[in-house]
Amino acid sequence: MEKLADLKSYVRSGMFAKIAPYIGLIASTSVFGLLTGGKLLTWANLQNLTNQVIITALVSIGAVFLFGIGSFDLSLGSLVAMTGVFGGVVAIQTGNLALVFLVCLVVPIVAGLIKGLFNAFVEVPFFIFTIILAVVINAFVLVILGKETTLYLDNAVRAIPTFNFTQMTAINVLVLGGYFLACLFIFNHTPMGIEVKMLGGNQKAARQTGLNLTRIRVFAFLISAVGIGLAAFLILIRVRTVGYSTAVSTGNDVMVALVLGGMPISGGPKTRIAAGLVGAATITILNSGLAIMGLSAGIIQLVRGLVFIVVVWVASFSYRTKLLPR
Repeated sequence: MEKLADLKSYVRSGMFAKIAPYIGLIASTSVFGLLTGGKLLTWANLQNLTNQVIITALVSIGAVFLFGIGSFDLSLGSLVAMTGVFGGVVAIQTGNLALVFLVCLVVPIVAGLIKGLFNAFVEVPFFIFTIILAVVINAFVLVILGKETTLYLDNAVRAIPTFNFTQMTAINVLVLGGYFLACLFIFNHTPMGIEVKMLGGNQKAARQTGLNLTRIRVFAFLISAVGIGLAAFLILIRVRTVGYSTAVSTGNDVMVALVLGGMPISGGPKTRIAAGLVGAATITILNSGLAIMGLSAGIIQLVRGLVFIVVVWVASFSYRTKLLPR
C-alpha cells in the first residue's frame, strides 16, 4: 500500500506526466525490438512504420485541439473514410490530383464546421452526438459507394500519378512535419491556443473572462479537420484504393494514442500537441511489434485494450485532484 501511495504521490507531482509518454515510447521500442529479434528495427520496417504512423499522427495531432477543449469526438475514423471516398470518386471522375486534394480538405472542413456549431449551441453531451454521427457517416459512405465495395484509382479517366515507397515516405514526412509545426505554433504561441486550453480547463471561467466560446470551439474543429483531410489524401495516393473499411481502426487508434501520449483526460492547460505525435508513434510500434510476432488480430486487440486500461488507471491518480470545477 505504501508503494502505491508513493506512486500516486509521484504522479500527482506532475513530473511523471511529462516524461511517462517518452518512457512508454522508448520502452515499447526496446521491448518489441527484442521480442521480434530485431525485425522491428530493420531499415525496411522503419520505413514501413513511418508510413503507418502518418495517418494516426495527423488525426491525433488535430484531435489534441478537440480534446483540449474537453470534446470527445468519436467520429474521426468515419470522417476519414468518408473524405477518402469523396476524394476517390472525384479522382476517378476527373483524374485531377489537385482537385482531389481540394476535395479532401473541403469535406472534413464542412463537417468540422457543422460539429463545431453543434458543440457550441446544442446542450447535448457531445460524445453521444459523435457516436450517432459516426453511424450516419458510415451509412452515407455506403450510399455513395452503391454496389461497389471499393474504389480503385487505376479506374480514373486519366492516370493518377503513382509514388514509390521512398517517395511516399518523403511526402508523408513533409506533410506530417508541416502540420505538426503549424499546430505546435498555433497551440503554444498564439492567443487561440491559450484560449483552447482555458476553455478545456474551466468553461465557466473562460466564459466570464469574455472569451468567444463559439469561435474557439469552431476553430478547434476546423484545425482537426485539416489533419483528417491530409490523412485521407495520403491514404488515397499511397494505397490507391478506398472503401467502407478505410481507416476502420483510426478512431480507436487515435483515442489510444492520445492517452499513451499523455493527453490529460480532462483537457485544459496540461494539454500538449506532442501527445498526438508521441502517442501515434507508440501505438504504431505496439501494433507492428505484435503483428511481427505473429499474434492473431484478437490477441492484438486484447493487448491494446489492456495497455489502454493501465494507462487510464495511472492517469486517473491525478485526474480528480487536477480537474477544475466546470
